[in-house]
Amino acid sequence: MKIPFSLFAAASAILLPVSAEAVDYVGEVLPLMKKHCWNCHSNEKEVKGSLALEPETLSDQIGKYNIIRPGDPETSGFVERLKLDPGHNDFMPRKAGPLAKREIEKIENWIRAGAVIDKANPTEEEAKFLAEAKSAPAADGGAFLLWRNREGRTLEARMHSLSKDSVKLVRKDGKSFDVPLGSLDDESAAQAKRLAGE
Repeated sequence: MKIPFSLFAAASAILLPVSAEAVDYVGEVLPLMKKHCWNCHSNEKEVKGSLALEPETLSDQIGKYNIIRPGDPETSGFVERLKLDPGHNDFMPRKAGPLAKREIEKIENWIRAGAVIDKANPTEEEAKFLAEAKSAPAADGGAFLLWRNREGRTLEARMHSLSKDSVKLVRKDGKSFDVPLGSLDDESAAQAKRLAGE
């Protein structure tokens, strides 16, 4: 998705850094689901709201327009429901208290890292995501750098990849943007090419 640099250049809120290492649903998130959500959202017990959390069926809930949006926990309805006030009608888990902050962070990190279900046996789409994450430029240690557009606005982000006419930047909150090279000032465009080894 091409986004004008000026729409996000003023963003300075920093949450968690992006990790190129995939967080595994099966190994790290599934135990939380079994502890807090299994009675209402598993084929083993009961499936409410058409949400079954078994690894074999979870892929139906993952996608750009689904309840779990890879790379974007902030707009994932799954996380949103976990963070609601317990008195809210859509709060989850409905029959229990809220998850601990560290548990929600683990789920957010999993989604931010691409919502990979089983990194030992990835789907074609997950394998592509994992390959892109591994091939992301490592120059400057994957550091978050300052990027400036032609209007002088800046953004702190790390470079994920460079294509012919755009650079993919990832903010510290995990949101990524394809920025047209032509919208960057000369110094930032040169920085992108240097990081890509050109």
